[in-house]
Amino acid sequence: MTRIATGLALALLVLATVRWAPLWVFWTGLGLVTLLAAHELRELLERLERPSWPWLTYAGSLALTLSFLAPEQAPLPVLTALVILAFLRALVSRAEPQRGADRIVGTMLPVLYVGLLAGHVGGLLAIEPPRVRETGEDLLILALVIVYVGDTTAYYGGRLFGRHPLAPRISPAKTWEGALANLAGSVGGALLGPFWFFQALSWQHAVALGLLVGTAGILGDLSESLLKRAAAVKDSGGLLPGHGGVLDRIDSLLLAGPVLFWYHRWVLGG
Repeated sequence: MTRIATGLALALLVLATVRWAPLWVFWTGLGLVTLLAAHELRELLERLERPSWPWLTYAGSLALTLSFLAPEQAPLPVLTALVILAFLRALVSRAEPQRGADRIVGTMLPVLYVGLLAGHVGGLLAIEPPRVRETGEDLLILALVIVYVGDTTAYYGGRLFGRHPLAPRISPAKTWEGALANLAGSVGGALLGPFWFFQALSWQHAVALGLLVGTAGILGDLSESLLKRAAAVKDSGGLLPGHGGVLDRIDSLLLAGPVLFWYHRWVLGG
């Protein structure tokens, strides 16, 4: 029940923020989530002996996420500058080259995994579609609904019907049955769009997005599980009752958001 209550409360809070709050509230919240998730990943990497430069990890992750306020131009220059800064910091360090290389990895992975991918999620809200009528709000809500419904059906489908392990070396509790339930729930969540809040989206695109975004969500979950398994921890943190850390809550969305972002750019937006 704790998991359900926490998940539902978070989902309602985020949906309300996207739909009714001023833009600065959304971006402030996304920036805070980015910093918390980058911190949790930084601690995981320290357990793997990949320490970071904290100031560059936090500032870089936040800067890259917020650069998607202007997704047409800003992210690439910001990312380029961060890569250069990481290597410059290693070059001026008095540590051994191996230590400097470890710190580059420990610094840039949170920037890329959290900052860049979370920026794509926020970038959905910043999209100005040239040829179709949907808004960035509709796109972002679609991503949230697909991921939330998919995660929920995967959890209960896996518990009820799970028999065959999906990735036993990475996450022994996940099953193929749970993954199939995830995809079914993701397609169902996507179809809520054209029949409810996103009527400009055709049902064919909704089905395609349910499958693509749902698959990306599964891979996002497994990707974080890989890092946690390597670091020998169960959760990335303990901030959210029943869910673990912030990174545990957004891991599926971190890969699902970019899939929807680029699907819009290459398919829906022409």
